[in-house]
Amino acid sequence: MSNTLTGEDLLQTARCEDLLYEQISQVSVLGDFERKLIDALKGSGANLLEGARGVGKSMLLRMAEIELDAAFSKDRKLAVYVNFKTSTLLEGVKADERDAFQIWVNIKLLEAFHEKLLSLKLIAKGGAQDPYYRVFGVASVEETKSLIEDKIHLLQKLAFSKDKAEVITEIGSDFLSKAQDTSFLATVFRDACERFKLNKIVFFFDEAAHTFIPEQQTIFFEIFKLLHGGKIACKAAVYPTVTHYGRNFEVGQDAIILSVFRFDPGEAGRKENREHFRAILEKRLPKTSGVRKKIFTKGAELDLCIDLSNGNPRALLHIINSALSSGSLSDRSVNLAVQEYVDQALLPYHQSLSKRLPTYAAHIRVGLDLLRGYLIPEIRAKNHRKTKSEYQSAFFTLQRDMSPNLKLALDILCYSGMTSQMGTVKIAGGHTGPRYLVNLSVMATEKAFDTPRVSDAISRLSLTDYREFSSSDSQIDNYLSELLSPTSTCMECTASLKADAKYCSECGALVVKKSIVSSLLEESVDSLSLSERLRDRVRARFPTVGAVVQAKRSELMVVPYIKDVRSRIIKNAADEFISG
Repeated sequence: MSNTLTGEDLLQTARCEDLLYEQISQVSVLGDFERKLIDALKGSGANLLEGARGVGKSMLLRMAEIELDAAFSKDRKLAVYVNFKTSTLLEGVKADERDAFQIWVNIKLLEAFHEKLLSLKLIAKGGAQDPYYRVFGVASVEETKSLIEDKIHLLQKLAFSKDKAEVITEIGSDFLSKAQDTSFLATVFRDACERFKLNKIVFFFDEAAHTFIPEQQTIFFEIFKLLHGGKIACKAAVYPTVTHYGRNFEVGQDAIILSVFRFDPGEAGRKENREHFRAILEKRLPKTSGVRKKIFTKGAELDLCIDLSNGNPRALLHIINSALSSGSLSDRSVNLAVQEYVDQALLPYHQSLSKRLPTYAAHIRVGLDLLRGYLIPEIRAKNHRKTKSEYQSAFFTLQRDMSPNLKLALDILCYSGMTSQMGTVKIAGGHTGPRYLVNLSVMATEKAFDTPRVSDAISRLSLTDYREFSSSDSQIDNYLSELLSPTSTCMECTASLKADAKYCSECGALVVKKSIVSSLLEESVDSLSLSERLRDRVRARFPTVGAVVQAKRSELMVVPYIKDVRSRIIKNAADEFISG
């Protein structure tokens, strides 16, 4: 089924946030894999939807919400989707000695719950008293909506305001006290269940656990744990390997992981993946679109785009759009598009993690150097050896007892999409170890196959053919030795500093650490995941990420050719950049 609702070409709306509510179900493709995940998300248990960026976590959460909305009159299960995208703005911010992030999260819950009650007409827009009267003392539904929006705006204003005391006074001490108490808010939600005869409230949390600030992640999962239970169910989208759950939250006990990784580079997996991604493209393009013909008449080239996207819908859209910018899909345009995707999206994103994860900056740099300088060349050498099977490999393994530093470096490579972990396999000595897949786009651009015809090499991939490395490999040790070197120097005397040093051991100067968010806000607008044309249009008026974050969409729309859809795409790109 193609895009028949609006006739709009949605090929360039790569993020779920760029789509309107009614467009999400219109473009979603739900196979058996997606169906099982959505059914679990709609259920009673606490779940963590785990996957790398761009694999479709937000789409799954929104589809679960949409299906619960459609069945609400029968099942009385209230789905509440909450996006915490700009949480990074509240890094280290205090509100009257309280943590502003915790208060902000609780208010976002109240806002999303209130919006859903309105959308399902459980409360009217007139003057009827709403369930938040006891929280705010405001009887009017419209007044409540306005008050919540104002408080959220003021809390985020704390991140930029020089006179924080004035902003805190405007928020109000009584409001801060109530909003900080998650247990009190849980009681409000449970009272609402009785009042509106709800069988269940299901919260879908998106982006909260994506922030790179461990303290915020710990606070969020404490809120998650306090809320979940009885008639309230909690689900959250998380990234693999770098999510900090804190000491009081136990994965497996407090919430079950649902993995979104679906890519299987074997023959059967590729066939299924090609069908699935073709259906995604079908739904995003109107039947009258001239782009459809350019894409679907080039079967072999389209297959290659799909294979090289590594099971990531956002990567596919990036590659397809880039290849089509030259006029049509061809071997040359696809190869150039893949090179651009790696050079302008995949690699820069991994390298930019140093700004979001400054503590692990060395692991980020060394992990990438290890991958490109040793692991991939070894796989390349293996692929060029003539064997009877003529298999090709994009896989490597290491012993399970590898050093924590090596494990962390590999985990971050998985997080950024440079590699993916694909189960456990047997290795030498009767042991087992994790198997890693190198992103096929990276394999192609690093010329790691035995033929320039990448499609031919991919057809010969074998899951059982992998390069096995010892965790005591001297070459790997040479790379890891760099992690023991100091990563920064004192601003006063230039002496080397240890990773977590608070004072310089030489001169005693205080080590001033710049906040993560302030560094990100100062980045050029060129850092945003936008087309070059869009970046060129907004750069003169909004030169930095911070300028875009603080701008209202109406201000963006003053720029020529930036209207409703493009302003939403630009704002989402900026919000995503600071949230990770």
